[in-house]
Amino acid sequence: MPRTLNGSIDVVLDLYHGNELSSLSEAKADGIVALIHKASEGSTVQDPMYSNRRHEARAAGLLWGAYHFASGAPVQDQVDNFLKAIQWGVDSEFDKQTLLCLDFEASHSGPDMPFDGVCEFVEKIQEKTGRWPMIYGGALLVEKAATAAPNCAAANCPLWFARYNNEPIDLPKLWTKFTLWQYTDGSDGPQPTQTAKGKYDRSCFVGNLDQLKAQWPQFN
Repeated sequence: MPRTLNGSIDVVLDLYHGNELSSLSEAKADGIVALIHKASEGSTVQDPMYSNRRHEARAAGLLWGAYHFASGAPVQDQVDNFLKAIQWGVDSEFDKQTLLCLDFEASHSGPDMPFDGVCEFVEKIQEKTGRWPMIYGGALLVEKAATAAPNCAAANCPLWFARYNNEPIDLPKLWTKFTLWQYTDGSDGPQPTQTAKGKYDRSCFVGNLDQLKAQWPQFN
């Protein structure tokens, strides 16, 4: 069974529309502090639960983040889809509080995003928003980053590393440390609320709650 690291806090949950969770306020009461939600995928898909859960999380006082699930579609189209899904520019104050993330794993909708597409995506997000997004990944990220050029723009991005083991070893090339560690996909580990059913991804942050809040959403 995976366990979190000494000196870390297990307070980060990520969701998509397929995760049923009746109350984010209940999740907060049970110790969840931050929620990263799927916003978009590829060039056209947008998560139907993103907007409602964003408002609910904001009302509950949770830290908020949004991720884009990568595909092999044209990168500019994916950037546009992501920024539209998260309504970037509509509420500048909330934009400042929203963590941005690229989810790099095997695509659900056709070919995978090539690694040079990762570099292009994060560069375009930085140009549009003024910040480098987080990059999420596990085995595929380790594999593809192994041949990346040292000056790849992805190296500017904080790493959210998925490894379901007792410790987050064998980080992808380009990174010497992780920012978040997704230590379980819900097969093991605690539920986000006492009434929750199903499997939920959980991640930990090495540091304390004050440090997490101070560094969110940019971690640089």
